[in-house]
Amino acid sequence: MRFVVALVALGTLAPAAGRAQEGDASADRDALVPGAESNELRALRRIEEELFGRGQPLTRLTVPGVRVSDGAAAVTTDAPPPAAAPASRASRDLGWMQGLALPDIPVRWDDRVVEYLEFFRDDPRGRRFIAGWMRRLDRYGPMIERTLAEQGLPRDLRFVAMVESGFDPEVRSSAGAAGLWQFVRGTGEELGLTVNHWVDMRLDPQASTQAGARYLGMLRDRFGTWELAFAAYNMGYGALLRSIRKYNTNDYWELSHLEAALPFETRLYVAKIIACAIVAHNRERFGLAELELEAPIETDRVEVPGGTPLALVARAAEIDLATLRRLNPSLRRGRVPPGRDVRRVHIPAGTADAFATRWARLSPRNPVERPHVVRFGETLGDLARERGVSEASLRTLNELEPDQDVVPGMVLLAPVTAARPRAASAERPVVALSPGPTVVEGRRRIFYRVVSHDRIESIARFFRVSVDDIRRWNAIDPHARLQSGMYVQLFVAPSLDLTRAVVLTPEEATVLVVGSEEFFAYHEGQNGRVRFRYAVAPGDTLTSIGRRFGIAASSLARINQFSRTHVLRPGDEVIVYAERARVPAGVLAEAVPAGADADGAPAAEEPPSPEAADASGASPPDDALPAPDDPDEHHAG
Repeated sequence: MRFVVALVALGTLAPAAGRAQEGDASADRDALVPGAESNELRALRRIEEELFGRGQPLTRLTVPGVRVSDGAAAVTTDAPPPAAAPASRASRDLGWMQGLALPDIPVRWDDRVVEYLEFFRDDPRGRRFIAGWMRRLDRYGPMIERTLAEQGLPRDLRFVAMVESGFDPEVRSSAGAAGLWQFVRGTGEELGLTVNHWVDMRLDPQASTQAGARYLGMLRDRFGTWELAFAAYNMGYGALLRSIRKYNTNDYWELSHLEAALPFETRLYVAKIIACAIVAHNRERFGLAELELEAPIETDRVEVPGGTPLALVARAAEIDLATLRRLNPSLRRGRVPPGRDVRRVHIPAGTADAFATRWARLSPRNPVERPHVVRFGETLGDLARERGVSEASLRTLNELEPDQDVVPGMVLLAPVTAARPRAASAERPVVALSPGPTVVEGRRRIFYRVVSHDRIESIARFFRVSVDDIRRWNAIDPHARLQSGMYVQLFVAPSLDLTRAVVLTPEEATVLVVGSEEFFAYHEGQNGRVRFRYAVAPGDTLTSIGRRFGIAASSLARINQFSRTHVLRPGDEVIVYAERARVPAGVLAEAVPAGADADGAPAAEEPPSPEAADASGASPPDDALPAPDDPDEHHAG
């Protein structure tokens, strides 16, 4: 076993809040994040409503001896002329702010910035908040600063993470945002943060910091100022752009003073980041000089096989399982994710060599489970039958909820078993199709079995055909729901990779034309009955025929589409479904259609000749392979 060791700055974990960026799903539908919104950030929002939600006009202040900064590399200038301030604010003493050290992000002495500073300095509640945040500053500080430096970004962008999560990587918001940088699922995945059944990389401090830094840099490049970049991060790129165009200003501070231009939270968000950065650069001025900061938690990274139980890793690392989970907050289950040969796991720094020695003794030599990638159309029951185990045992092994569906591309662990022999021809699945094309030139004919929640659009997308194609090839109403167990006939490009889907070929199925003699003979044969045509004799009625062959008169009427009061005439033909024992031998011999076995089961459909090909009705062949569906979005939509 080869081990990769890397010292990284990680830390302990706990819960925090956030919001969804515009254009993403407003809620994380799969509830993928452990932990919950922190009481700390929830309480701060209530205080912010008290401080800033009173409807008083906000002002820009001129603070004696204090300058506006556009960042460490910029020339500082005086603040713009202030608007008239309420007397209670204008008369306050701001002399204590003289000589403050400024961060390397722009500072504007807007009234909200000053109020946050006063809150953190003078209000006992504010002192508790800022002390808690500052105490955790170095928990991930070195790692965040290294990442920002590598991307050429200001060091004090770290205070975005402080405001977003309080430096707690396991928090989530009511909108489904998660992690240090509070990404919703859509934005996180666009930035390379995998979210699935086994792992949520939004919760990984290092990976999410790299993504957060890239995202902030992109927003800064797009909007041109850090203030607008912060606002876009909070309220969404599209919403900010619409506001800029509506009010015809690209000055964040101007927008923040205009009616309805920005959400309440965004009007405070930028000021809060600036205020936190100022406090960090002036801890003594805010009574935090003696504050003891948490030390960064350094870890080693080791490689273990995919699917390894975390309990086994913890045992080899000689730590308890709870500690291992705190060091690896992105791991959502009791195992490292399956699906790859090796996975990296964080363990306490300085323990990698000892871990390697113990792992050589503890690691399983012949794993009894291996990863299995769920195919399009495959159910957990299918996999259970294939591996000869119960569906319940697979749910337990993979920590699936009782009502949780498996989705295409999802990686599951399954017991290693010998392949089961293919079913005999008499047990082949029966596919019933309405009369229609059996060949489309340049295409391969297959049958797909519908599973729960499938939609015609998702089937068309996966198999690279159109919805109209599927309608032409099947008796399907596109406005009605597909039902589990139906079969859909498809004609697909020969190059399409069918190993990622559960399909049948004509050779693997018994194909029946709906309404044919073979169709009815097969289905009645399954019920122990024989379908035949009976010539009505003088005196026959539905009741007398039904009594003779053991079938209710009402059933005879329904089969023949008669009313119950229908009067039969001699010579009429009546279709009868009779118990086999009641059918005369001569009638029984005639009732079994040609090509069927003695029990009425039809033989497999003969391959059609090329001359039977349907010249119209197929989209042009598409040689491109289908892209994998989102592993955490069900293929049925």
